[in-house]
Amino acid sequence: MSFNDQKVFLRSIHPFDELSDSLLEELSQKIEIAFYPAESSLKLCAPEPERFVIVIKGEVKALDEEGQLIRVYREKDSFDADALLEGHCDLDYQVSEDLICYEIDKESFLKLFEASEAFRRFYLMDIVERIEYLKKRERDNGMGEWMTARVDESYWHSPCLVSPETPLLDAAKRSMEMGRSEIIVERRSGEYGIIADSDIKRLFVEGKLAKDRSVGEFAHFPLICVEKEEFLFNAYLTLIRENIKRLGVTEEGKLIGILEQIDILSHFANHSHLVTIKIERARNIEDLKEASLGYLMIVRRLYAQGLKARYIAKLISEINRKLFARLFAMILPEELRDDCALLVMGSEGRGEQIIRTDQDNALIVRDGVEVESYTPYMERFSKALIEFGYPPCPGKIMVTNPDWRRSLSGYKAEIARWIEQPDEESFMYFSIFFDAEAVAGDHELLKEIKSYIFQRFDGRNDIYMAHFAKLTLLFETPVGLWSALLHRDRHVDIKKAGIFPVVQGVRSLALKYRIEALSTVERIKELNNREVLEEAFARELIEAFDTLGILRLGAQLQALEEGKEPDNVIHSKHLSKIQRDLLRDSLEIVERFKSFITRHFELDRLPS
Repeated sequence: MSFNDQKVFLRSIHPFDELSDSLLEELSQKIEIAFYPAESSLKLCAPEPERFVIVIKGEVKALDEEGQLIRVYREKDSFDADALLEGHCDLDYQVSEDLICYEIDKESFLKLFEASEAFRRFYLMDIVERIEYLKKRERDNGMGEWMTARVDESYWHSPCLVSPETPLLDAAKRSMEMGRSEIIVERRSGEYGIIADSDIKRLFVEGKLAKDRSVGEFAHFPLICVEKEEFLFNAYLTLIRENIKRLGVTEEGKLIGILEQIDILSHFANHSHLVTIKIERARNIEDLKEASLGYLMIVRRLYAQGLKARYIAKLISEINRKLFARLFAMILPEELRDDCALLVMGSEGRGEQIIRTDQDNALIVRDGVEVESYTPYMERFSKALIEFGYPPCPGKIMVTNPDWRRSLSGYKAEIARWIEQPDEESFMYFSIFFDAEAVAGDHELLKEIKSYIFQRFDGRNDIYMAHFAKLTLLFETPVGLWSALLHRDRHVDIKKAGIFPVVQGVRSLALKYRIEALSTVERIKELNNREVLEEAFARELIEAFDTLGILRLGAQLQALEEGKEPDNVIHSKHLSKIQRDLLRDSLEIVERFKSFITRHFELDRLPS
């Protein structure tokens, strides 16, 4: 391999891509290429660490002192900087597939370490800083998506269209009725012109405004337009170039809307306020359904901009809750609304659901009010949500199920049964309900039930809480094995392997310490405030949770692009090198958290 090939290869690996050309040139002169057959040992640590390895081809397994698999290294992976910096190594490196690699001697590596601040900073990062760094690189590599947004993916306004002969006063009244600040004049030839509010003000000041004069005398022709298939960024450039604030949107030359500068800027920001405006202005269920269709565009935009999964989820959750509350108000008669509370539960209740999976909702009815009087309305409510794209819950945890449409006292009795007669189903139902949030009706009804739950666990039920916490260990987090699978066409359920253990473990701690926050991240922060979790570990856990969430979201969006049902499965072939590193680090943190839960609740002492 030539020096130039070496430089190209090194440039494709972080943090070597941070090095200057002169440093890379010097390194290429000193770097050595080596070959090791399968089943051999690299012996990097004897008598002391002296080499840094970059894999070109092949596979190396890192084993701990007990022979347990810790990590697997393949093409473009590197190791062991920690050993060179600390002067000792606790791992044994075994070649599992014929290995071709670059080797950098300790002196040359340390020279790079001293010469480049960016190179040095990478190897001195703690795990949270490294995750943030890798996320930034991944985000920087994927910022081009927003450039491909089209005009027909944005929000535009209905035009106030009038003929040239229309009296100015009549046209002004029509524009006010439509809530528009411009009047569009359409000639018989199909040409369009515009009169803006500023034009009318100018005419008034100049004394030229007469209510009986026609709009055709004052309109500016032509109205500058873009076709709906045009790139939104190009439309924005047109606004800047022409020094105007709005454009016409056409379809095959026919005007169909008005696109304003603020709409374009909002679209690039997150597009969310446009959806919420549609929800608030919806006059009927069909309007609401149309408004609900915009959520996926928001998700794609924010994901492309590299926003953390919890922030995307929070935004989508707020939109969903506005939608649910608006639909609830449309369907339920006013006289019934104050005697009930509509709940969303599970991931929706925690504000952590992004891609629509299924409905998890319930209804609390005030004691003394007939529960069945709500039945037909809840049937309509659930049916409408299905039409909006919220699938029914396979387990029927929905307001259409009488078990999830109860009186206040009925729920208290059911919760008491879940606690006193624990089994797999009752643990699941309790978990889902514990994360409930009221989105419509009288929120105080849910607050009373939450207070009742905490009273039931006030200094008691340690055995129940331990069994509840043990669910954290329900699924394996395959740290070492997953590291090996990452480099082959394998898959893993990221919810079971990483997300669920964090959610359930943190939920168990929230129950024990009477934490009212619902989101997993807010619960972690409060656990840190109460010194249940150390600050450094809390930060690591939040970063791991965020990383797992964004990786799952990426896989779900990819599935939707391919016309498939989104799920929780991550395929290794779809992951970049950076994403594999992020996943590996995050799963290692999850495994440590599971060990913490085992110790904290003394799960080893529970009967098997």
